[in-house]
Amino acid sequence: MWYVIIKITLYDNVYKEKVGEVSLLRDNYMKKWKIGIDGLDICIIMGVNKKRNAKELYLEKLSIEDSIKRKNEMSEADYWHLTIKDMIAKEFSIRSGKKVRKENNQLIDEEYDFMVGNIDRRIVGENSILICKSENAFSGVNWNGEKLPVSYILESQHYMRISRADKCYIALLIGGKRFIYKEILRDEDMITKIVEIEKDFWVNNVLKKVSPKVDSIYV
Repeated sequence: MWYVIIKITLYDNVYKEKVGEVSLLRDNYMKKWKIGIDGLDICIIMGVNKKRNAKELYLEKLSIEDSIKRKNEMSEADYWHLTIKDMIAKEFSIRSGKKVRKENNQLIDEEYDFMVGNIDRRIVGENSILICKSENAFSGVNWNGEKLPVSYILESQHYMRISRADKCYIALLIGGKRFIYKEILRDEDMITKIVEIEKDFWVNNVLKKVSPKVDSIYV
């Protein structure tokens, strides 16, 4: 009986911790949408995301306060999203031999406050960050060999810019049964281009309320 009570208590403590984490992440999510562009947004703006376009993102930026409703309770999806990220981060630490720590605060670029985002972990002892991802089994083909999907490269460079990191690791769980991680180095030329594109979108589209062209593709 005592064993069951201990297990329930431990589960409750983990659940409460995740509730607090979800609440913080949701607050950051609301702030991000109000003030700027994050690593996933740059993939949409540059035409890399095949499911959404820059015009849809633009409309979301203008109406986000009306379209996003805050929740008082953590959903099942929220719980498993964070749980899987924790598992991926732990597995990365085991396989790489690197210690990681959580980064719950929202990051804002020192020069441009519209460049924002949240990273999953920082690597202890080096100026590096970790992004944890999970993909379905069909996406595994995109990770064969040394080449990386463009979307992950852009996202990583954005986060390295706002976190001032020199390196980004991407840890990925594919189809729930294959784990890999990749290393991406900071690319100043690419970051400069990303900053220019994000600034153009934020200043000339969002702030001026001018819809971008749907067929505006940078890459």
